[in-house]
Amino acid sequence: MTWVERNRDQIEKIRAYVLEFGEAHPAEFEWFQAGSHPLFPLAVESDRGSALLLAYCALYQGISARKLSQFLAYLWKEYDADFFRLNKLPFDELQARVANAPGLGEWDLRGKAPGILRSVCDFFFKHGKLLPWVAQTGGEAAIQILADEIFMMGKTSEFKSKPRYFLWLLTQLPDAEPQRFWTPETLLPITPGHLRFVREFGPLKERRRSPWATPQEKLSYLNRFFRMLFPDRPWIVYAALDAYLKPAASAAMGIASEGAPSNPLRAEEKKWLCRETLGGCLQCPLAPTCPGREDV
Repeated sequence: MTWVERNRDQIEKIRAYVLEFGEAHPAEFEWFQAGSHPLFPLAVESDRGSALLLAYCALYQGISARKLSQFLAYLWKEYDADFFRLNKLPFDELQARVANAPGLGEWDLRGKAPGILRSVCDFFFKHGKLLPWVAQTGGEAAIQILADEIFMMGKTSEFKSKPRYFLWLLTQLPDAEPQRFWTPETLLPITPGHLRFVREFGPLKERRRSPWATPQEKLSYLNRFFRMLFPDRPWIVYAALDAYLKPAASAAMGIASEGAPSNPLRAEEKKWLCRETLGGCLQCPLAPTCPGREDV
């Protein structure tokens, strides 16, 4: 018997856990108009909102989501709507403003950020409105084009986490109709939370060794698990499994370091994102066998 055949009851509990996250939204959306911490006077589902999400994903490397959002808010204050014309404006001025941006510390991408931002602007000037472009192009093809055409977006990466995360964010937009662009070949990015979850509740619990030898095999393995749970809408699995025993202080769902191992669990940690989202462990279908459950 396969793992799926032996664990049908467990699979139904996992599906119930995922569905409990149905009303949860990416923390990044809270920075937009009508969000709880608005930094930008844009609706996240607007054309400019999705363009700003693309800039965010292109820069999301070696920096916390909070610091990156503050950096983008600083640039928005400096440029306003001209933020989307950075490829047409003086490059030395952009470099100076990035160099003077507060709170970035030793961010590795700081020196490359001006080039990345101009590359993002080149992209949506070339392709137009992003959601219609993705819908016309198709998920996996769009991911490859994003990686190829935007500087530091993952052209040489086997995981391509940045464009995959951007595509997942698009599935979360109001009225996005993900079925229009999420093809059977489209793969979600993977995070330490996903690996923690599959090791605790999925097929990896029964294995002593990882069943993959390459990054592509790892990406494919996890995505087969996601599609087994929800064949017609695997994107809904991402947030629930990413949140599993993840410190709630990690505001955004975020993009994991590519190929990063699952972080060791800390027994003293009490503010898990999964618990916070569900309103406590008593609401969780998986609580009886979860090593991080709270019994009171």
